[in-house]
Amino acid sequence: MNRIYKTFIALSALVAVSSCYKEPEFEFAQKGPDMTITCDESALMGGKIDFTANLTDEQYPLSTIIAQLYWDLELGNPVSEVVVRTKSEGTYLGSLPVPFEKLLPDGIAAVVFKATNTHLGVTYDTTYVSVTRPKFESLTLASGDSWRKSLTPVEGEEYEYSYTGNIPSDFEAYITTPAIAGKGTEITFGWNGREIVPGGTSPIPFDIAKKGTITFNTKTFEGSPFVNIWINGSKAEPTPQGTFKALVKMTKGDKVEAVGVEDWIYWYRDPDHFVLKDGAICFNAVDGHYTFEMNTEHKFVTVRRAKEDGSAATYADEGAITFMGWGVAHPVMTNQFAWDTGALVTLAEIEDGVYQFSGRAVEEKDGTTLGGAWRYDYLSFKFFGQAGWGAEYGTVTLTERAKEYLAVPGNVELASGVQLELGAEYVMQVTDCTPLDANNKFNCTIDFWKK
Repeated sequence: MNRIYKTFIALSALVAVSSCYKEPEFEFAQKGPDMTITCDESALMGGKIDFTANLTDEQYPLSTIIAQLYWDLELGNPVSEVVVRTKSEGTYLGSLPVPFEKLLPDGIAAVVFKATNTHLGVTYDTTYVSVTRPKFESLTLASGDSWRKSLTPVEGEEYEYSYTGNIPSDFEAYITTPAIAGKGTEITFGWNGREIVPGGTSPIPFDIAKKGTITFNTKTFEGSPFVNIWINGSKAEPTPQGTFKALVKMTKGDKVEAVGVEDWIYWYRDPDHFVLKDGAICFNAVDGHYTFEMNTEHKFVTVRRAKEDGSAATYADEGAITFMGWGVAHPVMTNQFAWDTGALVTLAEIEDGVYQFSGRAVEEKDGTTLGGAWRYDYLSFKFFGQAGWGAEYGTVTLTERAKEYLAVPGNVELASGVQLELGAEYVMQVTDCTPLDANNKFNCTIDFWKK
């Protein structure tokens, strides 16, 4: 009993002490550190701005100094920033990178310095720096480990450089500047999938072979020669795969004009998206947005249904059906779709709710027959509602003539004991497509016949 009583007294004392304890309040500084800045008065794009900051604070320890570069203070967005930790009073040195930007004119940039102490007192200072684009004696055009040539200035063309001469057969071009006047590293230009950019990681796809002239402009970042392909007025842009892709709004029956490609009339075009009428190539699918991917090396085009912004169309929104699987291919059988979301296509919707895919039956290793769409001895494919996994077909109904060739044990496959006739053309049509159900599936009917 005595032990319990003593414990009670101790707890009471602790409560009394706790009730008197007050959390210390954080004291905010009324001002920031005293700051004196010395800074470069001029700089080159791609180089750096060196600065010296002398900091003192009589009341509180120092925290950081931040330097930010602005092309335009009114826009409020810094283009470069560096943070320097400042534990004690003294002099601190720093360097602020100057971006090498496309099209930016020479001008006056602002450098804003912000010094802070540990009690959140802040001091600002702003200096102004003249920034100019460097002009080089030459640039380096590189390919592979050892091929190097100089791009030299073009007389009368500011920031323009060129090289004329032989080109290696395995040309994979990058362009590098010299170091920026002792205050910056070399800048290497490569390809980002759409254009030439500093730091691009892919080779620049110049359209040149064996011998010719290459140009590059260090202000516009434009180079030549490039393929200029236009599909019905829409420019086709280079892709990392070496093809050229255009987003085009099409209407069924439109003539399809390809400017900048040779022998367009002789290219391989699948017979579902295209038909020939009176010597003109006409579009055969329903109205909508489509991407045209032009393979200039092998002279074929791949068409896919797309959204207005160029992204892949879906079944839910545009009614697009994506085709994937083994034993089906475009434009040759060695390019089977498989389950690779990068190789898939969308079926041509030739009429509202009627989808079609046509081509020849060939051997698996046939890489030369353009239009080799069906592997004669093996099929295993499905339909999806987007460019990849997700919504897909549910119940598939086969027409009577489709049953002569196909079965649906899960994927759509060749019926037991059936092979397609080598070299023969076959047509698949998909109809009776239902909306997506609660399980994200749609039903459809497949017709299949020899042409």
